[in-house]
Amino acid sequence: MNYVALSGGADSTAVALLLREQGEEFELVFSDTGAELPETYWVLPRVVRATVGDIKKLNVVSSGGFFQWLARFGWMLPSAQRRWCTRELKQRSQDAFFKAHNPEWVAVGIRADEAHRAALRSAGNWTFRYPLVEAGMGRHEVEELCRKYSVLSPAYQWRTNTSCFCCPFQRKRDWLGLLDKHPDLYALAEDWEGISIEMARERGWVEYGWNQGYRLEHLRTATQAQLSMFSECSEEACTICTW
Repeated sequence: MNYVALSGGADSTAVALLLREQGEEFELVFSDTGAELPETYWVLPRVVRATVGDIKKLNVVSSGGFFQWLARFGWMLPSAQRRWCTRELKQRSQDAFFKAHNPEWVAVGIRADEAHRAALRSAGNWTFRYPLVEAGMGRHEVEELCRKYSVLSPAYQWRTNTSCFCCPFQRKRDWLGLLDKHPDLYALAEDWEGISIEMARERGWVEYGWNQGYRLEHLRTATQAQLSMFSECSEEACTICTW
């Protein structure tokens, strides 16, 4: 059996839809990080029905939740300098699954307008396929295909992607959207950040927050004029997180 690596985002969803339209046989693999947006859990069963049709063909894998790894790393938040989250929460579980099932290919959601990202990760004994690149599909075509089947995540109404709610590569609008739509999750991320900074001070470590330009507390309490002064994240999320 071959697989589509599904995140719940538009790109990987479009891959599954495209392969379904082409008559390909495959199953879906979703790496649950334990820090997914509620919108992701809402859209996943709908993607299953629109593509493989059987919930048994959605393989949910995990190497332990975000909180487990955060505690194991001593409250050291992931950041552009320390990207432990992708390795531990995505790659570890997916690689173990694919190694156990030995597929011929795994299809991932990299668009034609970002084809340079297609070579950023090596494979095991399987081959990575990039159906969106092959079909010349960019962002607009991807979103239109998802809308055609009513499986575009509602998270796109207020954020740029469907990564973890506490992803360190979020832009200001993403964090502010989280504060508006899911204030409890924003409060949790803010609390984790505060604990991380306190522990770093106690140990003499460099203090890291989710964004090196500001703290979530500052973002939450900023005036509109102050918001324009806060820096944007200049780093791209890891490739596997944007599939």
